Amino acid sequence: MSKGNPERNSRVKIITISREVESWGDEIGNYLASVLSFRVVDSKNFHEHLKKYYPNLPPEPPPGEKERNIWLRKARFCFEKIAQESPLIILGRGGQKIFENHPDSFHILVVASLQTRLQRVVQKYSQEETIALRILLQQDKKRERFLLEKFDVEWKNPALYHFTINTSFYSVEKATELILEAIESFQRETRSQLGSPPRKPSIFAHPSEEEFAKLLDFYGIKWLYEPKTFPLEWDEEGNVVEAFTPDFYLPEFNTFIELTTQRQKLVWRKNKKVRKFRELYPDLKIKIIYSRNLEHIRKKLELEDE
Repeated sequence: MSKGNPERNSRVKIITISREVESWGDEIGNYLASVLSFRVVDSKNFHEHLKKYYPNLPPEPPPGEKERNIWLRKARFCFEKIAQESPLIILGRGGQKIFENHPDSFHILVVASLQTRLQRVVQKYSQEETIALRILLQQDKKRERFLLEKFDVEWKNPALYHFTINTSFYSVEKATELILEAIESFQRETRSQLGSPPRKPSIFAHPSEEEFAKLLDFYGIKWLYEPKTFPLEWDEEGNVVEAFTPDFYLPEFNTFIELTTQRQKLVWRKNKKVRKFRELYPDLKIKIIYSRNLEHIRKKLELEDE
């Protein structure tokens, strides 16, 4: 298996792995991290990372829905910041909930049959089968209760994950290879979805947008009109209270475009949204085109006469 390919894996920055006891989830996570050159976050260093940004934040969500949502937002912010410096693989710790619906995350569930895991425990710890079975069942129950009580998550709900793999049938190396293929497919599909909407909308929100579209057509530049909306702020219950839909996306340049041809006193509102967008989605490119820029381009190309 080849070492990490930055281009291949340029989109997914955070991988979370939830795993059954002795399903080889940890082994896969560490091997995947070595292949991708990702940093591993596990139970040993999870809280240390949290304390860098929030010294008084507990290692687990406190009781109460409101308190849990606040904790989730802070944990998400913390690991987003860390992932900007070095992409992450988070083993357990409710990662699938912390980064639920995050555009740059990929969630994996690793399982294996009870018989397979039992054999692994017996061989690994030289335990009698009866004792090994009791340990397995206790640990499974403990993990299930932790996610339900702390994160309000049904651990094995398949809707929480992008990919589930059963290591009863695959080695660590083969499972990692399949996961890499799944991540690549996920990224390819995401890009495809960005490129799939109809190219020409029937109605633009502003005449300047239609004019800009004509300019792009003039240069033969592919474009998409308002292909995606990005959440910018959430309330304490996790509901989106502010969002941003850039006017254009240029697939060939992997860049979003926002036109600000409004009166100057209103421009600051769009600038504020763009600043939030850049803070929350630092890996995405966005350019602002002001009224004066569009006017300059218009005159230069003499589009006024067309």
